[in-house]
Amino acid sequence: MQAISLRLEPAQYKRLRLLSFSKGKPMSILIRDALDEYLKENQPVKPGQEWFWSEAWQAAEREVESDLSAGNVETFENMEDFLKDLK
Repeated sequence: MQAISLRLEPAQYKRLRLLSFSKGKPMSILIRDALDEYLKENQPVKPGQEWFWSEAWQAAEREVESDLSAGNVETFENMEDFLKDLK
């Protein structure tokens, strides 16, 4: 995934914060959803990438983004520690 930089005017930022509060979603998720919708409408899906744009996959992507934003992440020093944690 490629990173983007987004600059908002103060009034735009204020509206986005209000929308975030009213929808109960982080601003990053609202921006991602808006970009995803824009890309779906304005770019053809590349052959073989249809699965990524399916509603089920996009719902999973939003769930992951929400978990990341909330800090629901674990890191491991090595694979052995990771595998032990799975048990």
